[in-house]
Amino acid sequence: MKKIQCKKYVCLLAGVLLVMVLSSGCSLQQAGNASDETWGRSDAKEIDINSKVAGRVIQLNVKEGDTVHKGDVIAYIDQRDLLAQKAQAEANIKALEAQVRQADVVTTLKDSTSHSTLDTASAGIDKAQSNLDLAEKDFNCYQELYQKGAVSKAVFDGYKTKYEVAQAAYSQAQSGYASAQAGLLQTDVNTANADAVQKKLEAAHAQLQQIEVSLDETEIKAPFDGVITAKYIEEGSMISLGTPLVAVQDPTDNWVNFKVPETRLKEFRLGQQVTLLARDGKTKVTGTITDISKKSEFATQRATSERGDDTDIISFNIKVQVNDSFLRPGMRFRLLAGEAV
Repeated sequence: MKKIQCKKYVCLLAGVLLVMVLSSGCSLQQAGNASDETWGRSDAKEIDINSKVAGRVIQLNVKEGDTVHKGDVIAYIDQRDLLAQKAQAEANIKALEAQVRQADVVTTLKDSTSHSTLDTASAGIDKAQSNLDLAEKDFNCYQELYQKGAVSKAVFDGYKTKYEVAQAAYSQAQSGYASAQAGLLQTDVNTANADAVQKKLEAAHAQLQQIEVSLDETEIKAPFDGVITAKYIEEGSMISLGTPLVAVQDPTDNWVNFKVPETRLKEFRLGQQVTLLARDGKTKVTGTITDISKKSEFATQRATSERGDDTDIISFNIKVQVNDSFLRPGMRFRLLAGEAV
């Protein structure tokens, strides 16, 4: 009887041990499967819309959750100060244009007069040179005759006076020519002044263009079709240059980033289509691998003596472009094994 009870006890113990071993094996198997799962986090194209001008927000046309289309006016910035600057710039341009016209007229007249005066002075110096040459020749001739007693002193003095007058006339012609040349230099100065006014006019036009650009920027427009996900200011707020007003997200441009260990990297390639499963366990979406990072990010497994590893296993980011309106930034998806195409 005791032997029979002992055998039953041994059989029962063996059965318990068998169940424990099988349960342990199943647990290990499940744990192994879980470790092979690759989870990723979704993201989407989203930007902050910043103001390029400072001022007061006089109208805000959107709120969080609103759908906008490219070119829709999201907000208006008070433009009265810029309109005043524009009027002042336009008045400055008109004044400078008048100065340019005046400078051009003065330069043209002065240039014409200076060249005419120079031509006259040049002709005058040529004539004075000719008269001087003739008077010098006569003076030298009659000086020699006077020294020989062939002519009287009165005759000689007459030719001497003509020679001195010719010398004075030539000196005067030289002074006139130098003055005419100085007049040309003044023409150069006038031309330089006209150029300086023209440069000011060009700068004034550039300033007006900048003001007009700023006026265009007082209308804050949506850069693409999307949804307003955040609103940072309220109507009536004073904002400075670069202040973000709202955030807009494109619901048709989204993706999921997966961190894949280096040991599985060969399973993936650019252009590969994959299937992803949402956390609800029901929703599936498909996407295309558009990027496999060339640079590693972090170690998915650290080297440990218990596992007998002596090196870390690092991971690389894989970007799966989905473009499905179901996705929201931050959602998690699992890459389904065996469903990659």
